[in-house]
Amino acid sequence: MRASSAEEASGRAGARLWRREWPAAILALVALFVAFQFHLRSVIIPDMDEGTYVYAGQLIARGLVPYRDFMLAHPPLIAVLVGGWSRLVGPDLMPVRIAYILVILTTTLPLYALVRHETSSPRAALLTLVTYLTGMLLVANMGRTVRLEPLMNAFVIGAVTFRFLRPSSHLSMMAMGGLFACGLLVKLVAVVPAAMLLLADILWARPWPSASRRWFVAAAGASLVLVPAYLLWMRQPHFVQDVIFGQVNRPRLGLALRLRYFGQNIVRYPPILLGLVAAGFNLVRSRSRSIRAISLVALGSTAILLFAFKTFFNYYIVQALPWIATCFAVALDAVGVRLLGRWWHWLPYAIAGVLGVLVPLAYAEAYDRKGAYHVAGPRAIVQLLRGGDGYLYSMYPGFALWSGRTLYPWYNEVDSLVPRITGSIGDQDFCTVFAGSGALVLFSGELDDYPRAKAYMEAHFVREYQDADWSLWKRSLVP
Repeated sequence: MRASSAEEASGRAGARLWRREWPAAILALVALFVAFQFHLRSVIIPDMDEGTYVYAGQLIARGLVPYRDFMLAHPPLIAVLVGGWSRLVGPDLMPVRIAYILVILTTTLPLYALVRHETSSPRAALLTLVTYLTGMLLVANMGRTVRLEPLMNAFVIGAVTFRFLRPSSHLSMMAMGGLFACGLLVKLVAVVPAAMLLLADILWARPWPSASRRWFVAAAGASLVLVPAYLLWMRQPHFVQDVIFGQVNRPRLGLALRLRYFGQNIVRYPPILLGLVAAGFNLVRSRSRSIRAISLVALGSTAILLFAFKTFFNYYIVQALPWIATCFAVALDAVGVRLLGRWWHWLPYAIAGVLGVLVPLAYAEAYDRKGAYHVAGPRAIVQLLRGGDGYLYSMYPGFALWSGRTLYPWYNEVDSLVPRITGSIGDQDFCTVFAGSGALVLFSGELDDYPRAKAYMEAHFVREYQDADWSLWKRSLVP
């Protein structure tokens, strides 16, 4: 009981310090908010995922139900949130992006508070915040475009913060469980950091009765979210097929390709490697149970993402990045204090300014100039699509969002990638869709495995645009 009282007193002291130091964190987030919007409108097609979930949200806003009326390969929370926002402000993509940026930036404040509480260093806390947010951007243009992983992290960060700032509060532990559950409703991978945190408590938390009670209460909080969600979504006819089997039936990526993607992470953002090295050091040498726990979450999440799942793409590392960034920033602060002494007092703020403002601005400028796949080609296609008639087919729903066109209405309207990977749609399905469409936007080689669909396209459509990555086909007026 004495240990619990000490933890609570420490939490209250940390809260007082946080109230004095919050302007620096808020200023950093405001600067990042501005930097993340630089050239934001020019990013037409950042990836397939953004268009998938924003377009799914618009279908929900129109009254359609995922897993019944259209396919969704992940849990529904992000699409439901986008749908609610679309009802309020309309279907344009830019307001959705702005709202998303605000949510992602604001929900990093608990990460700042967590690191400040555990290290007593506002420098380490600020470095953690900017290392994480800039890392998301450099790894996969995340944080400023609507993606699953940053939103999942937002809930997980809140859950982990409750665990360490209010470990003896039943209400806080219920909130921890509820936030982990919300993370699961964004992406099922949220179970990984939750499991790593539970393992850390099994290994290091004492006394045992308090630790076990903490997780029983957290399970109760999670059930308050998951049970109603289960009763609602399991009633939909294709939920299990889309969300569970759609992932299980994907082909497995080889180890060499996984390591290649991981190597890209390190090259693009060296703090990832340094943070993992620091996490390994913490597991062996750190006297702080909380820092050891965070290090275990960082290393365990990375290892499971890299080796345990059937696929690992370079952007997957973002799911472990809050904890990798924490280990990197804490280690950098400790080394800076030891080597530079009082000279280190202001240097972290300069580093945060460069990492949190200048680097994102430079990234956005380079992306705008060099991003032919994401910027130049899609921009040209969108201009040609605007004002046209008839349904549009594209595996990338972002083309419909930017051009104001409507995707061909079929069950795989917002996601035709997963079902083609798993073999649940084929040549005849695409022929049917093409027969009802007025325009097709295809990526290079998309129809190589569908010869009948390709033959139908060439017979009934005229190519109006092509580059190394994209082609636009419009229905021919000649019978």
